[in-house]
Amino acid sequence: MTKAGSDWSSASQRPLFQVRASEDTLIISLPRPSSVISWAAVNGGLRTQAAHIILHRFTETLDCEDSAKILRRAASRARIQGSFVGMITTADIRSHSIKTNDYQEFRVWVLSTASCQTLSTVGQPGSTVEGRASALEAGAINLVVAVNYHFTHEAMLEAMAIATEAKVKALHELGLRNHLAMAATGADLDCVAIACGHDRRYHFSGKHTKWGELIGKACVESTKGAIKAAVSAQA
Repeated sequence: MTKAGSDWSSASQRPLFQVRASEDTLIISLPRPSSVISWAAVNGGLRTQAAHIILHRFTETLDCEDSAKILRRAASRARIQGSFVGMITTADIRSHSIKTNDYQEFRVWVLSTASCQTLSTVGQPGSTVEGRASALEAGAINLVVAVNYHFTHEAMLEAMAIATEAKVKALHELGLRNHLAMAATGADLDCVAIACGHDRRYHFSGKHTKWGELIGKACVESTKGAIKAAVSAQA
């Protein structure tokens, strides 16, 4: 875990991000507007000028159709300036987990939050239909991945797949199961965001690449750290 208000940097490079908390909102600020890809509730998809990524904790039963409105209100209360990507979490934002990886000049930074009260398995029966009112008491495992160099859109998508595989690997290694006693692959409201730098351009980030190795390892370690923090908080 790391304290809010911290950043991650090397002695010779400026921080990739600064992290701070405002009430139930965790704000990850980029040093300059950058490309971010995600399936976040607010400004998901590909954003080329994102200044912040926020994770806002929902402490009550969630109506998914109201999530964007609640996230925008949280951003306003936190006095966020510029475009942001907004993600839902049900975890205590103070229990986030940060892991980093380096190889020569390559740098990877991963922040995770986890709430595991409602673990789920891909393919299990679903209960909601978009457009029909429904309230959820759902968990979420969120990963924010940053790299210090520029990725093509294809490489960003590949990094998202690596991060998702890493989350499943972490759950498998921890032996976690859903309410049907099936091996858990995540939680109901999981999200992944990939943010990249501005220099150079890399086209590949799969498991055969050094980028894939660095991202995968950091995501496994960060996810495990967030899950263990969540379990400790519930004990």
